[in-house]
Amino acid sequence: MKSITIEDMKHGYIKQNTQFLCLYCNQIYDDSFVYPYNENFAKAEYMIKKHLSSQHGDSVEALLQLDKSETGLTEVQKEFLSLVNQRLSDEAIAEKMNISKSAVRNHRFKLKEKKRQATALIALLDLLETPNKQQIEAAPRLSLTSKNDDKVLTAFLDELGHAVKIPTKEKKRLILFRKLMERFLPDKYYTEKEVNETIATMFDDHVTVRRYLIEYGMLGRTIDGEKYWVV
Repeated sequence: MKSITIEDMKHGYIKQNTQFLCLYCNQIYDDSFVYPYNENFAKAEYMIKKHLSSQHGDSVEALLQLDKSETGLTEVQKEFLSLVNQRLSDEAIAEKMNISKSAVRNHRFKLKEKKRQATALIALLDLLETPNKQQIEAAPRLSLTSKNDDKVLTAFLDELGHAVKIPTKEKKRLILFRKLMERFLPDKYYTEKEVNETIATMFDDHVTVRRYLIEYGMLGRTIDGEKYWVV
């Protein structure tokens, strides 16, 4: 099979030799044949488009149905993107997901970060696949964290990775909190005790940090506070 491009994924199908293949369910229509449709006959490309429309609907929703191994998205992120696709306001999304508006904004921020990281990764892999060795050697090393992030982490974390204090500036707090969130597992529900224990691996004041993580939309929780999860 030929390499699948981003545009192919948007369209939902590719043409391989004489065959049109659906990328969501592997349905195939062959250009060597015509197919009965509405008491008439239609060509393969028309049929694959009709198939996509009737069986998978909106391309966004079809992509959201793909397994996490294909998209890298958590179930919470899929729910958020589905609501965004419905053109709902931040207020409506917050209400439906039982989260704050700041959590909605954090969702948008994190997904933009994923896009930036994916773009960098695609560029890097394209360079590595280039047969020109000199071009590969000249490719810059890419980092998913900025130099400023590294400076903040060095300034506020001791040699054991424990925070000496909670930064007063929000930008610096967010850098430390994003580092802390790496210690939580996605798609796992935590009790309050487990959240506190994880926070305590970096911060002494787990109550204040837990409140910040919820306000910034990094952690979600049920109304009764029984369960917590990575947003």
